[in-house]
Amino acid sequence: MLIKKAISQLLQVRFFLDQINPEEYNCKMSILRGSSIGGHVRHILEFYQCLLMDSSSNEVNYDQRKRNMLLEENLKFSTDFLVEIIDKLEKVEANRRILLVAEYDNEITKMETSLYREIAYNIEHTIHHLAILAMAVKIEFVHIKLPEELGYADSTLKFIRKQMVNV
Repeated sequence: MLIKKAISQLLQVRFFLDQINPEEYNCKMSILRGSSIGGHVRHILEFYQCLLMDSSSNEVNYDQRKRNMLLEENLKFSTDFLVEIIDKLEKVEANRRILLVAEYDNEITKMETSLYREIAYNIEHTIHHLAILAMAVKIEFVHIKLPEELGYADSTLKFIRKQMVNV
């Protein structure tokens, strides 16, 4: 189920990308502190890349992501790369222990985690960035119609639906 959810989230990113053109993808927006849709998409994809494509060992270090500007600037390249990530997710066979490496206040921290835990983290990370992008698009590109549930966690959607029933 976890893998299906991750793929579902990435398909939401894909749906989002299919709604915009290259100029919109690259547009620097003040509401995004000068970042672009492409910058946020690159960020999402590179976290998955760190976890699924770059790890020849049993470590993941999101701080060491490549920051590939092609992902940020080229809509087609990003869409193709997203398909590669989905393909990698579809091939995940089992959970395994991995080591998360991170740097805080110039000090390296290593902690045990698992592949599934990090996939869950990437799902939440994707939701977070989709929420930011959905807000920016509503302000900057009003002609783009995105699903209302874009950028909401499942638990939040469940809560909202329950509230609507109780009204």
